[in-house]
Amino acid sequence: MSVGPSPATEGVSPTGTLDAFFRPRSLAVIGASRDPRKWGRRVLEYTRKRGFEGGLYGVNPAAPGYEGVAGVTFVSDLAEIPEPVDLVVVALPATRTPEAVASCVEAGVRGVVVAASGFGERSGAGKALEEEVLATTAKAGIRVLGPNGFGLFVDSARINLTPYDDIPSGPVALATQSGNVAIALFGEGTRAGVGFCSCVGLGNQIDVSIGEVLAYLAAEETSRIVACYVEGLRPGRGGDLQDGLAACRDAGKPVVVLKAGRSAQGATAASTHTGSLAADDRVWQAALDAADARRVASTQEMVDVLAALSTIPPSRGRVMVLTNGGGDSVMATDSLVESGLALARPRPQTMAALEALTPPDAPRVPAGNPVTLDTAGGVDEDPQLLARCVRAVAGDPNVDVVLIAGVFGGYHHLREQELACVDDLLAARTEGVTMVMQSAYADAGEEPLERLRRGGVPVYPTVQRLVGALVRTVRTVEAVEPATTVPDRASTGSGTPSVLLEIGATAELLARYGIALPALDVVPDRAALAGAAQRVRYPACVKLAEPAVAHKSDVGGVRLNISGPAEATRVAEELWQGFPGAPLLFMPMLEPGLELLAGTSTDPLFGPVVLVGRGGLWTELEADVALRLAPVTPAGAEEMVRRLRCSPMLLGARGQAPLDIAALAEVVSSLSRLAVDHPELSVEMNPLFLYQHGYAVADLRASRGPLQPVMTTEVDAGTS
Repeated sequence: MSVGPSPATEGVSPTGTLDAFFRPRSLAVIGASRDPRKWGRRVLEYTRKRGFEGGLYGVNPAAPGYEGVAGVTFVSDLAEIPEPVDLVVVALPATRTPEAVASCVEAGVRGVVVAASGFGERSGAGKALEEEVLATTAKAGIRVLGPNGFGLFVDSARINLTPYDDIPSGPVALATQSGNVAIALFGEGTRAGVGFCSCVGLGNQIDVSIGEVLAYLAAEETSRIVACYVEGLRPGRGGDLQDGLAACRDAGKPVVVLKAGRSAQGATAASTHTGSLAADDRVWQAALDAADARRVASTQEMVDVLAALSTIPPSRGRVMVLTNGGGDSVMATDSLVESGLALARPRPQTMAALEALTPPDAPRVPAGNPVTLDTAGGVDEDPQLLARCVRAVAGDPNVDVVLIAGVFGGYHHLREQELACVDDLLAARTEGVTMVMQSAYADAGEEPLERLRRGGVPVYPTVQRLVGALVRTVRTVEAVEPATTVPDRASTGSGTPSVLLEIGATAELLARYGIALPALDVVPDRAALAGAAQRVRYPACVKLAEPAVAHKSDVGGVRLNISGPAEATRVAEELWQGFPGAPLLFMPMLEPGLELLAGTSTDPLFGPVVLVGRGGLWTELEADVALRLAPVTPAGAEEMVRRLRCSPMLLGARGQAPLDIAALAEVVSSLSRLAVDHPELSVEMNPLFLYQHGYAVADLRASRGPLQPVMTTEVDAGTS
């Protein structure tokens, strides 16, 4: 799946060379500053504060007499350092960076971190600086992180080469294209009890890519969860990302992705921030789904999910609800059911134990879940009742997670009882009970809740946020089946000009992949007209066969229900009057059916894709389309169809006969193989009529290069 090494990594192991960043034995900062506010000074202080045990050097021409950081040796040039240097941070402006990188080559450095902006994300001149840096490092096999990045933090190596000092420690590895996003995650993570073992500031990714970092993180031992903030990729690096995501999945490390640039405007902003290609957001979603990555929409949501993943083991997600109020019970139940999670069905002995603990006047449900602990004798009078109920649930094989909701942490007049309850809850967690809590006081800094967080029980301010995090922890998108043929994604590109294919050639191509088509007769001129008029089955349809005309009916290029040869000849002459020299298409009228579309395209980052969705007029009105990376099996294609909003229409909603989904899935799977074999082509069948038995293709077109507009609507199919 990989697209091959980048220019700076050819001939070396990409993941192996990242050891210079994650396990440096010595490091230097070029541009070490006297000013404690500047990066070149702060990263030295922060790394020494972390306890880095290797050689630590500051490089500054004014080094003689320099009063710098304790434990740091200052030199005026890299050549003065008495030992090999594994890692160098270049803390200089963009224009001075190539010269500094050249000195790294002479010194035998293995890795370089470039933090400065002003490179390819800004201008052509900045792009030239990037190319100069890569040309210099490629010859020496030096890896480059950045430029325009946040730096590097590796807790196990005791280095902090970022501008942020107080990074909370924990099991999460972060790969990010934005420093501000990283700082937001550190701040919110500190409050939520989420910690980080590493942070890689990728910036423009001119060499080290996010996919390589993910692959490295999958193999190393300090991280359990991977978080990514990504705006886009360099051309040709989509395969790297897929490989890295798959490696993390196979290693059992969940990946949480905050993908920016979802909108067209956001994608444009991303290109000016890190110079990356954002690509089609639907293709991104397909790539993330295929690797079972969890996608979030904000830093808050990311921290919510990370908090759950840090503490909740994989399970079937059967949830036992304990609350101190009826409203909390109802909201928790609604949120769980609407999210697709299951309310646990506790064993009879568990239900009996909970019944004995529930206040006499508290509401009850026959299934024993949720349990509401309000009224006299409830949690409001005895907070430790929560812990006793958790103990009653412990060991029940039908319960995976205990959800506690209400106002725990707000009983200030019962603070000692609350703290005692916390001790009991944490003891139960140590013994194997998985818990999550919602409290109206979650953001108030109350001591009982902070103790729970420190002890590994995530606490959320609303049930909705809790359930949103929980569903991404215990339920994941089903991964797409492994491809039997993997496309060469390096061979695809976004700059190919569109060249429309003649309809006859397109029909022949589809037929080679087993896609059935009606009898199509392309009439190039008057000499072929008489024969076509005799061959076509009537009633017939005559329309323009000019592939450049996307909406044929809009320009009067379609005539339906033609009864015989004489009328067909007359209609052809009328069309040629309006469109001199245009080829015409003769085909039989088709029975009406549900109008769908199926097609292929090639994404500049991730390669061939296949899609299926609502066709005809509805294509543009509803945008109901499912998309996946090619190839897909018939089973995978059927899953795509079932995810469409219009799928009830195919499955026989409201007493209607179900349609032939299996036949449609075969078509989509065949198209996906075509997409892999011919990534240079974009193909579209729209509309495709689906029946109770079989299908019929009413219109098609293809191009060498992207269709313009991609997957445009055809509403001119011949129907009777």
